Amino acid sequence: MSINEKVSPRKLTGLQRIQAEIAEYRDKAKLDSWNSFVEELKVPSDLYPALMTSRPELVVAATPRAMNADECKIIYKLIGGLLETNAALREHTARVAQLTENLAGQMHGFMRVAHQIELFANFKNPEHGDDEDA
Repeated sequence: MSINEKVSPRKLTGLQRIQAEIAEYRDKAKLDSWNSFVEELKVPSDLYPALMTSRPELVVAATPRAMNADECKIIYKLIGGLLETNAALREHTARVAQLTENLAGQMHGFMRVAHQIELFANFKNPEHGDDEDA
């Protein structure tokens, strides 16, 4: 279900709310996979294997050399793109953490309800802190 779809006047279920929230996050996300960058970046050929395989140890295999201004611009743009990608990954992680926190809160509520049912099943009064003991 898209967040833009009209829903009947009834309230959204918890699952529908989560689906809508995730759909909204996905629409706004700058990343579409674990191995993508926020934008298409040019990569110097000697760094390409390290970036494509996500193996930073391969960066040291590149031979340091003098660069002209155009090559330096490519490196600077690459660093900027990596910083933006890192920021997008942090945002993604924060959203996952928020969704997980929401789920944990709902689970806590479910546990309280289950406890109330258990008390009822065992003919015990709920513990509200007041003097309801019979």
